[in-house]
Amino acid sequence: MAMKKKVIISAITVLVLAGGGYGGYKYFAPATDASQEVVEPPALQTVGVDMGEVKKTVYSTGTVEATARQEVKPDVSGKVESLVVKEGQHVKKGDLLFTMEATDTGFEIEKQKLSMSRMEKEIKDLKARKDRIEANAGGVVKEISVKRGDSVSPETVIAKVNDPNYLKITGYFSPYEAELLREGQKVKVFLPSSMTYVDGEIDRIDMEGTKQDGKMAQHAVEVLVKNSGALYVNDLGSVEYTDAKGLKYASQGNSPFTKADDIEILAGTTGKVGEVLFKKGDTIKKNQLLAKMDREADKSEIEEKELNWKEAQLGMDQKMRDLSKRRVVAPISGEITKLNVKVGEALGSDPAAIIMDTSSVTFKAAVDELDFPQVKVGQNVDVFITAFGTKAFKGTVTELPKEGSKQDKSVRFEVKIAVEDSSQLKHGMSGDCDIYIHKKDNVLRLPVNAVEVMEEGKATVMVKDPSGNPMPKDVGIGIEGAEYVEIVSGLKEGDEVVLTNGEGM
Repeated sequence: MAMKKKVIISAITVLVLAGGGYGGYKYFAPATDASQEVVEPPALQTVGVDMGEVKKTVYSTGTVEATARQEVKPDVSGKVESLVVKEGQHVKKGDLLFTMEATDTGFEIEKQKLSMSRMEKEIKDLKARKDRIEANAGGVVKEISVKRGDSVSPETVIAKVNDPNYLKITGYFSPYEAELLREGQKVKVFLPSSMTYVDGEIDRIDMEGTKQDGKMAQHAVEVLVKNSGALYVNDLGSVEYTDAKGLKYASQGNSPFTKADDIEILAGTTGKVGEVLFKKGDTIKKNQLLAKMDREADKSEIEEKELNWKEAQLGMDQKMRDLSKRRVVAPISGEITKLNVKVGEALGSDPAAIIMDTSSVTFKAAVDELDFPQVKVGQNVDVFITAFGTKAFKGTVTELPKEGSKQDKSVRFEVKIAVEDSSQLKHGMSGDCDIYIHKKDNVLRLPVNAVEVMEEGKATVMVKDPSGNPMPKDVGIGIEGAEYVEIVSGLKEGDEVVLTNGEGM
């Protein structure tokens, strides 16, 4: 509340009238003889200038509040599944308070994770697609099975070729012998016509075998032999190999050489064919570029799947947030002063819990809008709590609000004050306070009823002239307090000043 300056009738006028009254009294008083008693005029009350404290304060009422207080209001509705705290318990920020009944959210999250994993694999496969098809073998192209715009997979046969540089010979082995062989294994082929050997490579093994006339099954082993020009179709030969122990095995009887089988050229990738670069009858080499893939179509598909994945991720994030909301945790550290939940019961409209940091308290003063501009952070405060009578609790202004609130016909600003010794104070206690705007110790001062303030820094006091009559005197002033005014010039300690409240006049 703004300090109310004492409004008095002009001291000059009052005292001049008082002085005039005294003169009139002397002039108009009827003559008396010496035996009659003379009535003396009333004595003027004075006060001496002294040294002491002058303070200017802003008065305000307020309440004690915990430094931190938080109401717990879950973002989800439903029934309480489990309760792990009780009223009066101290908790830390993030501690679990209670859980809400589970829904299908957890199951939906797992389904979403699986769906997103599939999307990720599809995107990875799309990005891993080759932009070309290369020949996995060489030879003369006998057949083409693909054209521009066709969709292919890694196992799609796009062409068949035959390599005239190779002949094939088939040797027959027992089941035991066949088990020792592997496709790609190097073997020798004996040529009885020239009594020489040529190198060969196993191309295929028939592991099922065939039986004839009740005899032991025979397993056909096809071997490719590179023709240097000395071999012809229908030339005879037998297949031989030596195991790790040095034992030699030979196929049963001689078999004729035949043309090598056609070789299937596989796409080796997935997507749409953009351009075919070979034709029937061409002689191609291994690793030769045969076709280019349409990667633009793949890019569009990748972009679409990535958008779908991002959308799924957003849905996942929302479901995770919904799930986390069912675990209600402490928003601050402190004491649970109120708990309004029970297991199995639905949440009501009241806060589920109230948590307060009771380790320290703040006094919140409602300062009038006229006084608020004078209040600054760091100013000292005397706080008086109703329950403790006249005991002053020392405090400091710690925080000023950005805006005020209308109360009745005035606007108030809620100023936060930190109280030093607050162990006895409880949340909700009421009281008032004096906020020190200015304060000086050991300065010249006069009571407010001895000073008439004319303007900022200037005032008038009444002193006695040599005849004892009151006369005005200009003085310089400093702090204007509720009880005293600081005198900065015009008077010295001990000077007597007439009180201008009319008493004794």
